[in-house]
Amino acid sequence: MVTGIAGQTRAQVTFEGQAGHAGTVPMDMRQDALAGAAEWVSAVEATARETPGLVATVGELTVEPGAGNVIPGRVVASLDVRQDPAPTVEALRRSAIAIADARGLGLAWEVRQETPAIACDPTLTDLLAEAAGGDLPRVSTGEPPVLEVPRLTSGAGHDAAMMARLAPVAMLFVRCAGGISHHPAESVTPEDVAAAIDATTRFLELLGRE
Repeated sequence: MVTGIAGQTRAQVTFEGQAGHAGTVPMDMRQDALAGAAEWVSAVEATARETPGLVATVGELTVEPGAGNVIPGRVVASLDVRQDPAPTVEALRRSAIAIADARGLGLAWEVRQETPAIACDPTLTDLLAEAAGGDLPRVSTGEPPVLEVPRLTSGAGHDAAMMARLAPVAMLFVRCAGGISHHPAESVTPEDVAAAIDATTRFLELLGRE
């Protein structure tokens, strides 16, 4: 059972330095944009590791001019922060500013996406748990639950996050081998898919009786 969908913020972060020849510019005179970006990427990882439930990712780096014997003069980085992102994003922005200032770099910060967290509807979620044979007494028969249904927040985005603005939503996940999802190695068993279809069918039947 999905209890909610995590909020998400995406930003583009640009470090501006000075390109120069790798063999002629002394280390103490460099404005290496990639070195600054690398320091900040480490800060992003450290912040996320220290914050329970939070995930933060730098998935893209564009290095210019991009030659092995040239000091990087400009780096554009992506940032993806999920769960309750607002306080963390601001902290990471301040961290980027401090790193850039210390290294004599320019910095540009552009928010590309802000999606608030949404909660799945508790009544629909309980009904879906019942339909899955889950962790609540079954309303229709009064019988005790037959198995435990885990509940978790989704870190991935879903159409339901948009639909929640119009109507209450609920969501059921099917387990993936090794917990891998959104990847070519994602794999589910036919038996698990059949169980999810059965649960969805029972959910619609129970919903029709409400």
